[in-house]
Amino acid sequence: MKKFLILTSAFVALVSCKKEKELSANTTWEFEKVIPLDGVNPIGIAVDGSDIFLSDGDNNRVVKVDVTGNILFEYDGFERPMHIDFGEAAMQITDKVTTSMLKERALFVPEYGRDSIAVIRDNKRDYLVFKDSLDAPAAISVFKNEIAIADFYNHRILYYNGNSWLTIGKEGKEHGMFYYPTDVQITSDGIYVADAYNNRGQVFDKNGAFKAVFGEGEKMNAATGIYVGAGQIYLTDFENKRVLVFSKDYKLKQELKTEVSKPTDVIVVGDKLLITDYGTGALVQYEATLVDR
Repeated sequence: MKKFLILTSAFVALVSCKKEKELSANTTWEFEKVIPLDGVNPIGIAVDGSDIFLSDGDNNRVVKVDVTGNILFEYDGFERPMHIDFGEAAMQITDKVTTSMLKERALFVPEYGRDSIAVIRDNKRDYLVFKDSLDAPAAISVFKNEIAIADFYNHRILYYNGNSWLTIGKEGKEHGMFYYPTDVQITSDGIYVADAYNNRGQVFDKNGAFKAVFGEGEKMNAATGIYVGAGQIYLTDFENKRVLVFSKDYKLKQELKTEVSKPTDVIVVGDKLLITDYGTGALVQYEATLVDR
């Protein structure tokens, strides 16, 4: 059994008062508010400019919401969409009849129940073309022309470096191995993974070599979501009802617990931190309270 938008101008102004590049390892976060979502059980979150999208796995859809949590638009007909992302990676895509190259920015949606990656652009749905087989893809990250996929039941990360695919990891408990990887993010200098049921985060270089592990000493219980921002790394601790904030040298800086129930993902937008709370069907918003200049 398998475990498991256009924003208003007011919100754009709200988050643009400080840019994320001003945040650092010394930034602290203070609870601001809960944004209820009407009938949405959010798993993943992605931001594209001033648009926020949420994957709603229980209802097999992706929704675009406003600042109050109202649904502005939805894409339905997915099979348990998970951790989503936007990007422009030039990949082969198919509509099940023809195959072409993706050349524009798109929303990438891993379908956990369909073992595939949907690609949404201009309200058209295609699928990434693979020579390999996925088994419950839980997340995708797109960085320039690179792609990483958390292949949940295969206990690995599939990484496309712009030219070829690389397999990172296998099932196990040792460093460099995975036990149900659930989220992944590519940055300019590495690949960061939420290694869910090893209860930790892991970092790899772009050759697939293990670099670091963090969170192992924090008694985590299901590390389901990861986000790498300016100066900090954020890891959701699903069963312990918290989000852990680490510095880039993997030291724990803060625990975010207020109004957090079952966090699945996290993202920083300007000086706001948004947590998808699957347990309450809401977004939990924190604000940066200390920013190094």
